[in-house]
Amino acid sequence: MTSQEGGDSAQPAGGDASSSPSPAERCRIPKSISWLLIIFILVTVNIWYSSKDLLPIISAITEGDDNSKAVMVDKIIYSTEHETSEPSLQMQTHMPANKPNTLRNHSLPTNNFNNTDNSKIKAGAACTFCQGDGRIFNPSIRLKNGYTCANIKQRTATEDDEHRCKAFQTLENLCCPTANWTHFWGKDNPECFHLTNICHAPNDGEWFYDRSVQYSPHDISTEHQPTITYNQRSMHAGVASDARIHFNVTSTTVYSGNMTECPYSHTPHHVVSQSAHNHMMLEFYVRQVMGLHPWMRDYPPESDQDIQMYVHTSARNSGLLDGHRLFMGVLPQNDKVNNFLSLVQGKETCECYQTLAFCGYTRTASEATNIQSRNQTFDMAAAITYKGGKSPDWCHDKAKNLDLTCTIYNDFRQDLMARYAREDSLLQHKIREYRRQTLSVAGLSSEEVDDVDEWKIVGLTDRKSRRIWLNIDDSVRACDGFRQQKVVCITVNVEKTASPEEQLLMHSSLDVFVGIHGSQLTQGIFLPRQGYILELLPWIPDWSWGAWAARTNSPTPLGIIFHNTDLNHLGYALDRDSVPLCRHVNKTDETDCFKAKLKRGRSFSYDQRNFEVDSDVVTTFISSILLQNNTNCDSMKTRAAENDFVLYNAYCSHGAEKNEFSTEHYYK
Repeated sequence: MTSQEGGDSAQPAGGDASSSPSPAERCRIPKSISWLLIIFILVTVNIWYSSKDLLPIISAITEGDDNSKAVMVDKIIYSTEHETSEPSLQMQTHMPANKPNTLRNHSLPTNNFNNTDNSKIKAGAACTFCQGDGRIFNPSIRLKNGYTCANIKQRTATEDDEHRCKAFQTLENLCCPTANWTHFWGKDNPECFHLTNICHAPNDGEWFYDRSVQYSPHDISTEHQPTITYNQRSMHAGVASDARIHFNVTSTTVYSGNMTECPYSHTPHHVVSQSAHNHMMLEFYVRQVMGLHPWMRDYPPESDQDIQMYVHTSARNSGLLDGHRLFMGVLPQNDKVNNFLSLVQGKETCECYQTLAFCGYTRTASEATNIQSRNQTFDMAAAITYKGGKSPDWCHDKAKNLDLTCTIYNDFRQDLMARYAREDSLLQHKIREYRRQTLSVAGLSSEEVDDVDEWKIVGLTDRKSRRIWLNIDDSVRACDGFRQQKVVCITVNVEKTASPEEQLLMHSSLDVFVGIHGSQLTQGIFLPRQGYILELLPWIPDWSWGAWAARTNSPTPLGIIFHNTDLNHLGYALDRDSVPLCRHVNKTDETDCFKAKLKRGRSFSYDQRNFEVDSDVVTTFISSILLQNNTNCDSMKTRAAENDFVLYNAYCSHGAEKNEFSTEHYYK
């Protein structure tokens, strides 16, 4: 990208060298200088019109000493439309002065190392630390002037800007993400394996490899064309596995039809992922998405359009929900997440796939005498293991005590929110409009709602089966007494949403999320910074199963996903009065009554029975926690203890420094 400053001098165009020059010729610029000027102008114009976005990068890389050249790219900044509280994301080359953020805690998450102006890294180190969707994976590495890794990838990833890649490669080998990137299903990832050039015959026909693809004798691609069979089974006691999910392919099968009628999918890579208990949203979040995300982040496809994701839900009659699609939105994929069933069930036409990958399965091999004919079986694993070989509850040590330094759940939450904010520049505007509509449905007029951000919206989970909040309307009515303080309670039911986006807007518009212990609270991770999740802990006698769902000396299984996040997670233990079962019997016969119901369909088991909640629980939380508007750690701890709330995760401040927040844990 730099102009040449040497080379052969320009030769005279013609004329007699011995003749005397005219006055005009004496004033003529020497040809060598003219050529240099022309080259300089052409290069300058080319840079300006074709790749002017590289100017700040080149400037930053070429300044300073050779061993610490800085990477400097376009920064994502906030701009406003109509109001300063409605930001949209735009790309801007010249760095403006920092603008105050007046948004109500819904601002785009940051990595907390974007404001170091003088820190520099080698340009060649960008490949190592700037992968995936833009996070910096080594906290000791910082980019200059708040620029992010995402900008580097964005400026080099498109094929029509190939010259930009070459420019990056010539400048100290700064990485070009379109070349030499390893897919996450490669050999470094034991959680995934893949098959190549595989096809599916029409009308539920057989799977087979495309033999028209010729490999050289030393091409290892044939290693990824084994005989392989899925061993269908259930990972969950009492849950029937889906027998419709079947997959097997033989390495030597030859297709009897016409291969010209088997086109390749426009999406080159198709990935099936699973984990045990995917029909439960919390298990899906922890066991599958949390494990798969770092692999795809560190070894991403070339673009989101290169990959199609499928979710394998093992339970019979357990379809893919909007919640599945919502959480999978953090992964590079072509905006579609399908059920594995849609891939294996018969299609009317034949179709081939360049790559078919499987993540979250175990494999066994037999007859390993020939790679191409090797027989393998694969079946379901408990989870997609996090990088480093850690288990799904990797914030725990063996004694099941939480590692207080563990930040992976917060990192994932920030990545998830940031990705949706990048994909939709109007997201914050949509959230505010959703809040306005919510307040209108709750009966508030436009005159009462001048500024939607002044109101506190409390969402109460309304389930329609199992763990139903039977008297939820009592709590909604009790909240009416707080309208003068600009608090309103609404019911929230994910089963009534029409799309993943609506679930995102619904939960992002809440200030408080309240519900019975269960997977429906998983979407609480979309609440804004400093939001509250109140988990109502089921009453479980000592002799019954499920004590972990009501523990207060450490987070519940649900609460682990809020550990060390910028959210406040509280619990409240319900008592015997919350269980309407067996109220007709005397105290001495109560236990026998419960056990009889437990044997007949498990109706007493905490995960099956319904609940009644005293409305005082909700109103006490609003008056003692929400409306205090005091984020001091000691104050939050005291107020929670005085009102029988356990404060699992507090995002609070110490002393007079109200702007410096940290996470604290005040278990009982």
